Amino acid sequence: MIVVRRAGALALVAAAIAVWLLMAPDKPVMPEVQVQDSVTDRSSAISQALSDYELNENRAQGAPQQTVVNGWVTKDLLEILARQQNEALTRDAVSTPVTPIVPNDERIPALLGLLVLGAGLALLTTPRARRTTTAPVEARGDTLLPTNA
Repeated sequence: MIVVRRAGALALVAAAIAVWLLMAPDKPVMPEVQVQDSVTDRSSAISQALSDYELNENRAQGAPQQTVVNGWVTKDLLEILARQQNEALTRDAVSTPVTPIVPNDERIPALLGLLVLGAGLALLTTPRARRTTTAPVEARGDTLLPTNA
């Protein structure tokens, strides 16, 4: 019986090592991060509009001409803003990165199953105590020990 017990224990240890090493979950893979295209830098267009404004303002005489010059620079700057906004809204959308899903680790339930098998093996291979069916000492008529009464 002890040979069966040792062989079973060795088989369970080998199975536990195999479960731990071979059933390891895959490592989660981080998704590829995509970067959204930036809006074109229009600082040169803004500088050009403001320098044109300064030239036209220096030549303007009177409130009506200054109003026209202010309207021109406002139109130029609004055109730059509209182009930037249009470019920002029409660029390709980038999907939101998804966090990786960690695969389930099936080793713990498998090891618990091996633990149950080990407990069953231990119960089945444990020697049982034999019951004696002899009569008590008084009934056999043997000498009794003195009792303190």
